[in-house]
Amino acid sequence: MDDQSSDVHGLVYALNELLNIQDIQELELASPNVEALVDTLNSLDIQESKYASSDVEKLESSFEKKGELLASWSELPPELLYQVSEHFLDLDLSNFRATCKSWRSSAPIFRCRTLLDTPDFESPYNLMSLGVLGNKCRFFHPLKCNGTNQKDIPVLLGARLHYSKKGWLLLSANDRRGDCHFFFFHPFNMIKIELPTNRCAFHTMSFSSPPTSKDCFVIGLPFWGNEFGIVRRGEESWNTFRFKRSLPGDLLLSNCNPILYKGRCYCLCESGELGVFDLNEYLRNPECQNSFDWTHNIVPSEFPAELLDSVLQGYLLESNGQLFSLFELRDYAPCFHVFSLNPNKSRMKWHAVKNLRDQMFYVSAAGSFSETAVARGAGNKIYLPNVEDNRCVFYSLKKKMCGSFFSEYSTRTATHGKEHTNCTWIKRTPATLDENFKW
Repeated sequence: MDDQSSDVHGLVYALNELLNIQDIQELELASPNVEALVDTLNSLDIQESKYASSDVEKLESSFEKKGELLASWSELPPELLYQVSEHFLDLDLSNFRATCKSWRSSAPIFRCRTLLDTPDFESPYNLMSLGVLGNKCRFFHPLKCNGTNQKDIPVLLGARLHYSKKGWLLLSANDRRGDCHFFFFHPFNMIKIELPTNRCAFHTMSFSSPPTSKDCFVIGLPFWGNEFGIVRRGEESWNTFRFKRSLPGDLLLSNCNPILYKGRCYCLCESGELGVFDLNEYLRNPECQNSFDWTHNIVPSEFPAELLDSVLQGYLLESNGQLFSLFELRDYAPCFHVFSLNPNKSRMKWHAVKNLRDQMFYVSAAGSFSETAVARGAGNKIYLPNVEDNRCVFYSLKKKMCGSFFSEYSTRTATHGKEHTNCTWIKRTPATLDENFKW
């Protein structure tokens, strides 16, 4: 009877798990599973088991009552449901419509009453896409039903986006001779600042502060990470330094931008390691003889080694003094793994992150950022550089799946809508330039 008792225990546990379902849609999907479990329990000889037939009947009755309760909510008159939905903001309305068919039909998706559409509201970040050729600049608002607009910016024709910060873009473009031209551009105030030309392009780039700041500097690294280029405001040419101690030969830099934090440069490698080098001495005294060494941190121990080959894209961002690495996986659920470390500690160690709480993470290869949620339901999500039916796609850490506000789109594995490659998240921050400004 021991084996049979073990079977019964497992079946009753599974049944209890199903009884914890809160969503009417999930309940409907689970019904066949419950019936099958109950039939199996009834077919077993459980007289000598600690689970009596009355316990099975009690579980079955509990499920039926819960189904009736949830069904009663789904059968409310459409007129009443419509009046209830009138009081929701867009994000709550999206959740309301996702509950069941009757709730979805009572609250049309095109009716968007929301605080987000008021004139004084600005979303922290918008996804800005230049496309393959540039010129046609598109903006996607992650929290609005119809949050897409397009702008022609001829100066960006053929440009490649590298990084975004406080409304400023860092871009590059090659001329006919093969030289690489770098420049800052502010798309909201249409301001362009030329940087010194370099003999070659960089694989990944970043800058420390807006170009109008006196302490602004720009850094660029090649794919193999054996050297880096740096130019500070006031300098007329790039300075190139080779690393005295390089990264191990099998480590290559990923295409996500470096993070500059407290004078150090943090770079994510393709295989998940974190490369770090210190710029503080150079920034204090650039004229002295400087040497630079890579140090590298291992892959997060809680990240299964067998999943490394499934990494589709890695992202790196800084938030409230913590570094976060995010790994998007191909054909695997959950399709995102998030880790954090404290860079201020002498021994840096990654820790798995299961909940972002009220934080919104915006990720792209040319810039990843975090902000406190600006509306209910917007937090604990990762906003991707992907678009589905002109709506931004996000990953919910709570539901462990990707979705999009104001639509029924959802998926637990990649691919998540249409990925925009030459894009970044940009914050709408005003900028002015003094007439006597010089880089």
